[in-house]
Amino acid sequence: MINNKSDKPFFDHLEELRQRVIKCFFSIFLFSILSYYFSNHIITFLINPVEDLKISFQVLKITSIFLIKISLSLIFGILLSLPIILYQFLVFILPAFENKVTINKIFKYLFVNILFFVAGLIFGYYVLVPISLKFFTSLSVSLNYINLNYTLENYLFYIVWLMIISSVVFQLPFILIIFNRIGIVSKDYLRRNRRSIILAFFIIGAFFTPPDPLSQIIVVIPLYLLFEISIYFMKIKE
Repeated sequence: MINNKSDKPFFDHLEELRQRVIKCFFSIFLFSILSYYFSNHIITFLINPVEDLKISFQVLKITSIFLIKISLSLIFGILLSLPIILYQFLVFILPAFENKVTINKIFKYLFVNILFFVAGLIFGYYVLVPISLKFFTSLSVSLNYINLNYTLENYLFYIVWLMIISSVVFQLPFILIIFNRIGIVSKDYLRRNRRSIILAFFIIGAFFTPPDPLSQIIVVIPLYLLFEISIYFMKIKE
């Protein structure tokens, strides 16, 4: 059980925060080294979505491959460290909202967050990435004098960015539940403004997908389902 820390001196809070930040950076460092060791497999995994699109990749600088591996290792080091980072964050922040916070409650929040984050990565990799790549490559189909040669760096970071955006979007239930717990939003407010929120989902879908209705609907459907799941969780809590 984690006791309320609101009565601790200010500098004790700072010291605790410093210790937790150090643990987070240490975790990122270790997972980044591990990711670099498997960087070739990571690059192969990210290139798989374009195997059927007849795209070739170029490396324009001598140091490009090394820098790409370092960058990907850092990104995946952060992604793999997210459970530890989130745990440190929850242990530090949740006692401010309740008198007592149990380890089981923290792990419950942690499990839900990781579950939706992984679901977002999967959705991004298997849905958003193929849709986006097929749309942009189709623009050059009628131009026979254009060969699809992408720089490896540009392609990889575009794919990773789409997957991260998708994972952030899938954090909607976690964010809404936290906002509900601290009194910013309520389930009744979300229900009353359901139409406006759905409209906002379509705007988000238009921003992160190619400009065609099917792609936007594919993004809006999981957003709406996540929204309804959030309301359901709030109802259970009440």
